[in-house]
Amino acid sequence: MPFKGFRIATPLKNSLASELVQTPAGVLPKSNIHAVPHGALVHQTAIGVQVIASNGTILHFVPIPEGKPDVGLLPRLTSNTIGRRNLPNGYLAQANWGNKGTSPISFFSTNWTVPPTPASWDGQLLYWFNGIEPSSGVGILQPVLQYGLSGIGGGRFYSIASWWLIGNHGYHTNPIEVSPGTSLQGLMTLTGTLTSGNVTTYNYESTFVGFPNTTISASSTEELKWAFEVLEVYNTKSVSDLPIGNTVFSGINVTFQNGQQPSSIPWTTINHDATDGITMKILSSSGSNGSLLLTY
Repeated sequence: MPFKGFRIATPLKNSLASELVQTPAGVLPKSNIHAVPHGALVHQTAIGVQVIASNGTILHFVPIPEGKPDVGLLPRLTSNTIGRRNLPNGYLAQANWGNKGTSPISFFSTNWTVPPTPASWDGQLLYWFNGIEPSSGVGILQPVLQYGLSGIGGGRFYSIASWWLIGNHGYHTNPIEVSPGTSLQGLMTLTGTLTSGNVTTYNYESTFVGFPNTTISASSTEELKWAFEVLEVYNTKSVSDLPIGNTVFSGINVTFQNGQQPSSIPWTTINHDATDGITMKILSSSGSNGSLLLTY
């Protein structure tokens, strides 16, 4: 099952914490964050992950560790700090849905607008994304809007990049700065499948439409069955560290490999700070033009 809630922030040893950086999977070792050259493929097998250049050269290989790593996506650590925050760290508001059909998700798109700049700056890190992940929860493919400083840069401005987070490693495109009011369409597609013996490889792409340098190609021996719409936050001291108003995730479109679309999507919404009014609400569960309302 995918991650659906918060884990308690865990104190980390100073020697480890000093080497950690923030990502959409929580904290990861800085050495485990990899920029993927344009046109390269991030290929996951049962034993490891490769980055393969467009000419076929293997640029990178890392084995997938047995069990859960000390940091990263699997345990979903939410902070490398011990101090209490006014808002929780991690998935603050989300909607998720698992595809229980036999045909894989082949197209998943969502539209939203870059929000106003938050009124306060406290070193907060904010992420907005739609994403898909396998039932094992070991990875997630996601086109991500970021505000704040993460392991791939940033600051007091918005930027976009695609991520493929697998185990305790993160693979990303180079971030591109965007301005409040910019219209975004986060899109993930299944570009093909290949079965050899009894192993099927699923080939995916994640991108922001109209921003070709945000495209990342990823292949996996696991089907990405779970869909997410998320506001994820770190180091937010008060609601003034978030934008004002709301964000509508609109035009939500899911298509299966067989060409069919769900008539409706039975989203599950989870809100971890509803007392402050931060909520994700279903406006339309349509599988071809759905919408969710994120209120700050």
